Amino acid sequence: MDIGVNFDLMTEKLTAYQIGRAVDISVDQAQSIIDGDVKIHELDEETVAKLKNLNDKLMN
Repeated sequence: MDIGVNFDLMTEKLTAYQIGRAVDISVDQAQSIIDGDVKIHELDEETVAKLKNLNDKLMN
């Protein structure tokens, strides 16, 4: 499921720690998402919404 989050852009600007803090997940979970070990469809709706919001803010 593609939610329109550009992880390449996100990781160019933010570390896994910063992403984790921004969307209220652990650093390990953020790194797993970046690495592709955890798929977007495996996350809860709130986390997905926060990732989309963070991505939108970085795009602007």
